[in-house]
Amino acid sequence: MTKLSYLHEPGVLHNLYLRYSVDEIYTYTGSILIAINPFRALPHLYDEQMMEQYKGTRLGELSPHVFAIAETAYRTMIDYGNSQSILVSGESGAGKTETTKLIMQYLAYMGGRANSDGRTIESQVLESNPLLEAFGNAKTVRNNNSSRFGKFVEIQFDRAGRISGAAVRTYLLERSRVVQVSDPERNYHAFYQLCAGASDEERERLKLAPAETFHYLNQSSCFEIPGKNSNAEEYQNTRRAMEVVGLTIEEQEAIFRVVAAILHLGNITFTSGKAADSSKLHGDKAKFHLEAVAELLRVEKKKLRESLLTRTLVTRDGNIKRDLDPEAAVVSRDTLAKTVYSRLFDWLVDKVNKSIGQDPACASIVGVLDIYGFESFETNSFEQFCINLANEKLQQHFNQHVFKAEQDEYEREEIDWSYIEFVDNKDVLELIEKKPMGIISLLDEQCMFPKSSAETFATKLYQTCAAHSRFEKPKLSQTDFTIDHYAGKVTYQTDLFLDKNKDYVVMEHQELMNHSKCSFVSGLFPVGEGENVKTKFTSLGSSFKQQLADLMNTLSTTEPHYVRCVKPNSLNRPGAFENHNVLQQLRCGGVLEAIRISCAGYPTRRTFEEFLDRFSMLAPDLEYDSEIKVTTKQLLEKLGLTGFQVGKSKVFLRAGQMADLDAMRANKLHSAVRVIQRCVRTWLARRQFVALRKAAIRMQARCRGNAARREYQKLRREQAALVIQTKYRGHRARAHYKRQQKAAVTMQSAARGMFARREASARRRNLAARKIQTHWRRHKAQSAYRRTKRSVLVMQCIWRGRAGRLELKKLKHDAKQTGALQEAKSRLEKQLEELTWRLQLEKRMRSDLEESKGQEVSKLQQEVDRLTTELQAAKDEIQSLQQQLAAGGGGGGGAESNEPVIKTVVREVVKVVEVPVPAAAVGATASGTEKLEGREAAAAAVAAAAAAAAAAATTTASAVEASAAAAAGASAGAGAVVVVAGTGEAGRTAEGLENEKLKAALDVSDSRVAAMEEMIVHKDEKLQELESELAKMKGELQRLEDQFRSMDRENQVLRRQSLSVATAAQTTPQRAPAAGRLSALWGGSAVTPSTPSGAGYEMTPGTPGSAAAAAAAAARGATQEAEVKRQQILAERQQADQDTVLQLLLTDLAFDNNRPVAACMLYRALVHWRSFDAEQTNVFDKIIQTMSSAIENHDPAPAAGGAAGAVVPLPAAAGSGGAAGGAAGNAARLAYWLSTASSLLHLLHRSFRPGAASALQMHAQRRRQQPVSLFSRMSQTFRGPVTLSPDETSAAEADGLHLVDPKFPALLFKQQLTAYVEKVYSCIRDNLKKDISQMLVACIQASRSFRTPMAPRQQHRSSPDGARAAAAQSQAASVAAAVAQWGGIIARLTDLLNTLKANHVPAFLVRSLFSQIFAYINVQLFNSLLLRRECCSFSNGEYVKEGLAELERWIFEATDEYAGSAWEELRFIRQAVGFLVIHQKPKKSLEDITNDLCPALSMQQLYRISTMYRDDKYGTHSVAPAVVNAMRLKSTEESAQNGTNSFLLDDDSSVPFAVDDICKELPSISLTHLSLPPHVRDSGHLHFLFS
Repeated sequence: MTKLSYLHEPGVLHNLYLRYSVDEIYTYTGSILIAINPFRALPHLYDEQMMEQYKGTRLGELSPHVFAIAETAYRTMIDYGNSQSILVSGESGAGKTETTKLIMQYLAYMGGRANSDGRTIESQVLESNPLLEAFGNAKTVRNNNSSRFGKFVEIQFDRAGRISGAAVRTYLLERSRVVQVSDPERNYHAFYQLCAGASDEERERLKLAPAETFHYLNQSSCFEIPGKNSNAEEYQNTRRAMEVVGLTIEEQEAIFRVVAAILHLGNITFTSGKAADSSKLHGDKAKFHLEAVAELLRVEKKKLRESLLTRTLVTRDGNIKRDLDPEAAVVSRDTLAKTVYSRLFDWLVDKVNKSIGQDPACASIVGVLDIYGFESFETNSFEQFCINLANEKLQQHFNQHVFKAEQDEYEREEIDWSYIEFVDNKDVLELIEKKPMGIISLLDEQCMFPKSSAETFATKLYQTCAAHSRFEKPKLSQTDFTIDHYAGKVTYQTDLFLDKNKDYVVMEHQELMNHSKCSFVSGLFPVGEGENVKTKFTSLGSSFKQQLADLMNTLSTTEPHYVRCVKPNSLNRPGAFENHNVLQQLRCGGVLEAIRISCAGYPTRRTFEEFLDRFSMLAPDLEYDSEIKVTTKQLLEKLGLTGFQVGKSKVFLRAGQMADLDAMRANKLHSAVRVIQRCVRTWLARRQFVALRKAAIRMQARCRGNAARREYQKLRREQAALVIQTKYRGHRARAHYKRQQKAAVTMQSAARGMFARREASARRRNLAARKIQTHWRRHKAQSAYRRTKRSVLVMQCIWRGRAGRLELKKLKHDAKQTGALQEAKSRLEKQLEELTWRLQLEKRMRSDLEESKGQEVSKLQQEVDRLTTELQAAKDEIQSLQQQLAAGGGGGGGAESNEPVIKTVVREVVKVVEVPVPAAAVGATASGTEKLEGREAAAAAVAAAAAAAAAAATTTASAVEASAAAAAGASAGAGAVVVVAGTGEAGRTAEGLENEKLKAALDVSDSRVAAMEEMIVHKDEKLQELESELAKMKGELQRLEDQFRSMDRENQVLRRQSLSVATAAQTTPQRAPAAGRLSALWGGSAVTPSTPSGAGYEMTPGTPGSAAAAAAAAARGATQEAEVKRQQILAERQQADQDTVLQLLLTDLAFDNNRPVAACMLYRALVHWRSFDAEQTNVFDKIIQTMSSAIENHDPAPAAGGAAGAVVPLPAAAGSGGAAGGAAGNAARLAYWLSTASSLLHLLHRSFRPGAASALQMHAQRRRQQPVSLFSRMSQTFRGPVTLSPDETSAAEADGLHLVDPKFPALLFKQQLTAYVEKVYSCIRDNLKKDISQMLVACIQASRSFRTPMAPRQQHRSSPDGARAAAAQSQAASVAAAVAQWGGIIARLTDLLNTLKANHVPAFLVRSLFSQIFAYINVQLFNSLLLRRECCSFSNGEYVKEGLAELERWIFEATDEYAGSAWEELRFIRQAVGFLVIHQKPKKSLEDITNDLCPALSMQQLYRISTMYRDDKYGTHSVAPAVVNAMRLKSTEESAQNGTNSFLLDDDSSVPFAVDDICKELPSISLTHLSLPPHVRDSGHLHFLFS
């Protein structure tokens, strides 16, 4: 670094960044090595080959490396016999521990030697690292493997350079981490390794459970470290390290028994006892863990309980035992756990030292220091104070060695220099260590007072150290103090300083462990240690200060080497380089200070020999003296440099002067190079010319020789050719003669056979000719008939042509006006709207008529029933009268007198059965079955008939009653006179005739009633037929538009054909007989054109001179008829193909290799029909209408142009299960059409050539009127054109696509398809919002049972077991119901995602959809939280947080491909819920809330949440009143600036993508090798779909 031409902070940072970007993580700054943590493995830098490469090299010969520092220390120790030390420093996470391992690995490689028992010392030294890391390292916020203790490893060497022993010294283990861990940090690795890696037998013996069940471990949610080996694998590595170090199996088991006992000790809980300020174990669970601790530590359970629940006070009168309250009992429990773990760690270090062995007679040592880096957190306690003290001591040592060494070199060279100031931290060390007013001394003094507290200690510090420049008192705290360290200011909290500084063991704990039956446990607590604690006070701060003093003494006796580890970024990610972070670490480590000193002095220095060797060319005329120092000075003066210094052996230059000299040297070299190049190029050119001339002479000589030799060879070949030709020509002549002879013989044989066969063939032809003549005569007669028929058809075609030309004239006249076609289209649409309105009106009239008809039919049925009853009564009356007449039939006078009465009754009955139906009613009813307009008349007729029947029934009833009364009177009168016996045969005959007439009348009435019922049923059938005819009207009306569009094209074709036929007829006179036949058909008249242009035709009398004109007209008509027929056949065939394809479009076509078959099939059909090149076509409108009907109706109508009444099945899209009308089927249908439409849009985009969008702009003004249906209105939406870039044409052709120049209908279809995609997307999104909206209402607020805290313990004791069980069951049910709401949302999301995947919807659209859905969830939850006070509580925040965790899990399972930024959309509700569930809200400042907790929330929203918050679980308060006031003021300012008082979020319902995004994000679709369904392949006439 010091050799840089420009030595300043930007240059240093740039150099480090360039080296780090190419994995050069090591850099020298003088003798200091800067190591940047790469956060990834670089195995090629640390293999055995690399160690062999650096073996024996000097520092600076090879690239910077940590092996070079280790080699320098080792080589210096061997050469000079001095002890060396390597100081590795840096902040947490910078890689100090790994660098220490590499240094020890290299030293073990250089000085390795086998031991007698098979284990090498170097392997034991290396394996001690993972063992101590397991028990002394933990995961922190900044580092996943942070050393929570300092370590100084002494590797001892003999005189031969071999390792003879080693020793490990540790400093200040962080004991408080055993009992208290912050989230997301972890406890020491050994706890997690034991819980995860122990075997089943060990788990049973140690009574282990998962790590989540232990209190000392579950304070944090982090149990596994990502990116590292699992805890079970690390457990096996720790076991292996114990074996290598030399621990026996019994010792290993004892160690893990103690670790398990500490875990169980943390699960012992306490509750208040019966006596005041007393405590006891809380429940059976605490008793179980107490028994487990007693069993594992081999102590008595009773004594263990007493040591945790009581204290013994030693007084002059004796010992007094007092109880501890639950809080004091917890403190006692944690104290015991920390003490046991600290003793266990010290025992491990001592055991490692004893196992490795130390060599008192060693020649020298190499010490490697790995100690914690400088720490500054939000909360800094006693541990951070001691860690920063150690860093201050090391920084002082670094200053004395590095900065003073720079000035020692100036003195050694005897140059004129002034003293350079550097930052000295001596005053900070005096503030902390100086007696008797240092901070440590004051802390020890306060610890000796029994009533001291944090406040008294802080007050003492303020009084004593307030005047010191490095000491500050915070304004808002009474117990904190700030120290200005060399790396920055750190504020310490003194709350736990006194407790953590007291280094003593509780007497009860000491006695308990002394009496353990396990020798290992009792060995951790020696017998005489308790008495020493009572007599002499010791503090942890003083002990640590003494350890640092011993370490400094050790380092002062060695030659130090420095390795500064740098953390490149705060995210622990590879490849990231944060300039500010690295610069701050370089400043804290003193690296930039060393560079500054070099810049302030003379950073560039060279020996005289090196300087003259490099820069002597700048002064070639300088006379070199034998005194090299004088020559160097003369050279510098001649070059005009000032400010340099010349020492004894080196020249010292100021910063930047070396760069100036290099620039001058480069210019000199460039001038010399130009001269040399000029001379060399001249010499090379002449040499090339001479060589070319010599080569030309040699080539000419060779060419002349070759020409002479070729001429000689040519003569020889000509002579040989003459001989060969003579022989060959003779051979050919003989062969030709033989072939001719053989051919003549063959031809003669063939000719004789041919003549014979020809004779036989002639006979057969004569026989066949007779048959042909027979058939020809018959054919001639048939042809004459056909010609006659054709002439009639030609005449008809001529007449139709004339009418067509008249219509063509009219259409041309209309086409001259602007917008004629648009007006026609508008008229048709108006007619369609009018017919639709009429159809709806007819439907309403029909429903009203059916309702009135039903009422009338019911009334008529009642009347018929009533009349039937009356008829039956009349029959009974008649029968009774007959019986009376039969009973009194002795005299003829009685019969004669009763005859008028009987006749009267019969006539009335006949009137009843013959109820007249008005003729008008019958006629109206009959006509109503034919036309729809007569239905009202039919209804009126039925009503009139019903009224007439009712009146007739009334009249008949009265007549029957009168007749009965008259009959009764007649019978009474007859009884009063003398009745004559025997009436005679004539009376009986008349009576029988009347009875028969009565019966016949009754039969006629029954038949007519049945006829009326049949007539009503017939009318119902007619009405149903009318309804079906009305349903057909819609299909017929849809054809009107198709016929109108094709009319213009047909007329143009007819006109062109008529002109061409006229021209052909003038040049073809042989067709005149056709005109003659046509003239004969019309009685001697011919058809001639009335105008020269052929616009019309007229009939003229036939004359002999008009035969040619008639022939031309006939030919023209025939050709025109044939062409028209051909065009009609093609149009009908294409129309049939379109109808078939549109019907197939609504069937289940599924997918083929993730390609929608419907889109690919439709694209092929459009290409085959050349619809993209058509100026006018209606196939695109049919496609849009078909696709729209598929999602607008559950049972869609047939495709436009298909058969009326045909039933087209819905596409059974993949992933749809259940009824077609259900929500799942609807979602599957929408997903299917979204995938199909987007794929078809992508195919159109790739097929349209660039520049085709101009046609759309030309026709942008020709917009249609507002349609009726939803998708017709949607199709009018125009968007920006999307065209294909020329670079994509090759890829499109490779995928089987056809590049076209689309016309206006095709571009309009593309815009309609774009709108269709957006609408389907919106439908899917809105349907899901509607499904989850009710669930979100239930999810925003936890149920009452979920929030209700558990009842007091006394109530549970008093209540029966059944009541408690019922209450627990009720609460569990309510919790399950609350969780089910979130589960319902997850189920909806999962179902939709599976449906979209099954239908192959593009991932781009899926990401956009779920991003909007999660934004909607965020808006609903957050707005409900702001509007409802009951939702803004602690318990509700926990409930919503659980639901958000479920959503996060779902997003993780869905992956970023489909979820995208969904989790980021929930930031508002996540931050709001995080604010609700945090503890100690009054301690949070406004900056903490706005910057750390809720950066996304506005001040109005924060003020709203803070004022509405209530803690219904613990009863805590919200934020401090001062913070609330500040929020209120800032929210007022914010609302004034924004101009609104709204604090709610808005839901964005827009479509978040454009057509460009769809075409860019979708993958390319290939039409090659497309597999169609069987029912499509079976359609033979759709062969173009298979190509």
